[in-house]
Amino acid sequence: MTQDTCSPGIFGPTAAGAGSGGSPGTPPELPALRCADAARVRGGPLHASAVRYSRFLLLEVPGPWGRSALEGRHLEAGMARQLAAAAADSGTHVLLIRRAGRRPSAVPGSGTRSKAWALADTSAEVERVQWGSWRDPAELLRLDLAAALPDCVTGPRRLALVCTNGKRDQCCAVRGRPVAAAIAATGWDTWECSHLGGHRFAATVMLLPTGDMFGWLDPESAVEVIRRFDAGQFAASHYRGRCGQPAPVQAALHAAADRLGDFRRDAIRASRVSRLQADGGAERWEVEIVHQAAGGRETAYRIVMAGSALAPTFLSCRDDIPKSEIHYEARSFSPVA
Repeated sequence: MTQDTCSPGIFGPTAAGAGSGGSPGTPPELPALRCADAARVRGGPLHASAVRYSRFLLLEVPGPWGRSALEGRHLEAGMARQLAAAAADSGTHVLLIRRAGRRPSAVPGSGTRSKAWALADTSAEVERVQWGSWRDPAELLRLDLAAALPDCVTGPRRLALVCTNGKRDQCCAVRGRPVAAAIAATGWDTWECSHLGGHRFAATVMLLPTGDMFGWLDPESAVEVIRRFDAGQFAASHYRGRCGQPAPVQAALHAAADRLGDFRRDAIRASRVSRLQADGGAERWEVEIVHQAAGGRETAYRIVMAGSALAPTFLSCRDDIPKSEIHYEARSFSPVA
């Protein structure tokens, strides 16, 4: 199982006035394709694109949503700033959630006016989701976002979050909603959510409590991703990585799985990472991984990863200036003596 490959990018100038007869300083031409289509055409780097957060606060807000979770639309502005500061201090990323079709869902035993909140920690040693309910936004300020999650928690354990935040990017809304409906039919507790990061990979999904992320999904491939995940495997061509891990580590784990032909969940883990001296314009990282074979035997490998900036391009339907992505590739792969 390897990454989907696509032809080079096709959508015109990525510098002001380039190829359009415009003068220097004029706004760059916007792409004719939506960002998710354009990213697939140019073969954008899907792997190693999972978000850097490992802790999340999920707030049920039936919608509609704005461009960001705490922009003040659903909370009084001062309260939104306080909650945003508490989230930043604790390294927590806030996501709005709602059931497919924007229907509110009552928390069992709490009355129809209550909405759900959840704290999720995807750290490998935790992997837990704690649920609660809220009516008054002031209740959210009393949450201890930095506290360890209790061992005994109630509520759904397997969550699928599908980004449908159309105010942030149209691709997420158009592609995400059918995917959310398809995954909900598999039996996973499924929620639409605000911006997950990487709208060019729409439809994008994060599975909790592990934090594994997938992209470029349609309803059929989303169901297959869930089927393989439930069977203990990753669908490699759609796998973005695990949130909370540095991008070079995500890339090294994917390179190792591809090299070893083993996409079983938890078969490969990173044991050490260090930054090396840059080689020309490429940053370099050394990542040691441990592979546990099906028979239980463990083998350690050392991988040198190089990350290079790709040519700037439009990464979102709302972008008005080109941005650059980092592409990581394995330069060496060897057993640890």
